[in-house]
Formats: sequence, C-alpha cells, structure tokens
Amino acid sequence: MQDTWVTRELPVLDATVSLLEESYMVTVSDIAARTGLEAAAVARALEALDPVFLDFRKTTTGGDPTFWYVLKVTPQARSAVGQWPTPDSFVTKLAAELSAAAGQEDDAERKGLLSYAARLIGDTLREAAVRAAGQVLAPALGPVLAPQAPSRPDSDEPLPLAEAARAASSSGSSASSSSSSSAGPSSPSAFAGGPGSPSTTSSTSSSSSSPSSSSLAPARAPAPASAPTPAPAPAPASGPASAPALVPLPDPATPRSSPGARHSAPSSPAAS
Repeated sequence: MQDTWVTRELPVLDATVSLLEESYMVTVSDIAARTGLEAAAVARALEALDPVFLDFRKTTTGGDPTFWYVLKVTPQARSAVGQWPTPDSFVTKLAAELSAAAGQEDDAERKGLLSYAARLIGDTLREAAVRAAGQVLAPALGPVLAPQAPSRPDSDEPLPLAEAARAASSSGSSASSSSSSSAGPSSPSAFAGGPGSPSTTSSTSSSSSSPSSSSLAPARAPAPASAPTPAPAPAPASGPASAPALVPLPDPATPRSSPGARHSAPSSPAAS
C-alpha cells in the first residue's frame, strides 16, 4: 500500500486551511491550482479527509470535480498542518528553543543548564513533557486534546449516582421477578384465600356474575319486638355462708281439717 499522506493528503489539507483564511469556501480547482495536483487527485484526497478533517461537498456536475468545494475544516485539520499546536509539537518546539538559547549563551554554567534542560524535555522526559503539555493546552483547544472519559468505570471504583440508581432498580426488579416465579402450587399464599388464590377468584367471579339469593326472595314482615330480658339478680355478697331460715311450727290449739272435708263439695240450698 502506497503512503499518500505526505504526498497528497497533507499538501491538500494545508492548502485548504490556508485558502479558507481568504474565502468562506474553497473549490477543487482552487486547491489544484495551489498544490499543482490534478483535480481528480485533489478530489480523492478530499474524500479521504472527509469528515475527520474537513466538510467536503459535491455538486451535481455529472462527475466533474471542478466545482466541488470544501465548506469548513475541523480543529484536527488545524492541528495537523501546524496552525494549532499539539502537545507533541509544543514539546518539540520548546526543546528546539532551549537548544537555540544554549547555543547563544556566553556563560558556561547557564549554557550547560540550558543544554541539559533541552535534552530532558526533548529526549529523557519527553513522554512526561507531552502529557504536561496536553494538560496545559487542553483548556484552550477543548475537545481536540481533551482525553475521552472511559465508557464504564473499573470494578473497584464507585459507580456514579445515576448508574448506582439504575443498578439498584434493575436488581430490585430481578429479585421481585425471581420471587414471583419461585411461588408454585405448593406456596401457602396460593391456597390461603389471598387475592391471587383460585378459590377466591372463582367465588368472587361467581358472586359477581350470578344474582344473590337474597335479592330473589320475597320481602318478609319485620319480626315483632321481643320483651326486654330481665336483668339478672345480683350475686350474693361474698362472706361466710348464712344459716337456713327456720320454718314456724303449727299452733296446737288450731283444729285441723280432714283431707276429705278439704275437698268436699258445698251443700245445696234444696237439701237444707
């Protein structure tokens, strides 16, 4: 596979960014005139650069790319051509400036320090310097240099509040579904007359579907009021048992009647 970035895409991108500083849109013919490439090669380069580096628009010209145009470029394009700095290019330029300053220094001690700093930033500590430059340039360049946040935190890190709420709701729903599926015919709630028991459901449906027997029976006369129940006699007071009452003896002077005279009929007047 032939490398076309240096020979085709980068020159086309550099010319596009430069021309957009002069006009609000750039056509394929304008870029071809700036780079010296053919219009077909410029069109292929623009198609490869779209949409990461630029916004390439095609018009209905029957396949002729002469008047196809670029509307705008992205921040990635400006960083790629050097118009905007990147952490790596920033560190490279900083090391080069320190080396140039060391070459112009007359003091031997300062000259050695500047050369040592240029070697540290450009070689020994280059990775750390690039990371530091990315942190410094990120507020200015925004999403171009800002690192992407991980899609999901590691298992040992706490979940955010929204994730924790969703996880708790999902675990609660799964627990309730598992408990409801585990209840079978042997479950006590199925035959305890609860809302979901078959007997209760069938009795409820039958009572609601068929008319009640009390509604079909004829009306009855009201029952007569019953006499009030006498209050029970008060219980005797607790204490020692009282002696039985004595019955008086009959008087001996009083004559006693015979049993036959007690039941004899009275005499009639005719007999007397």
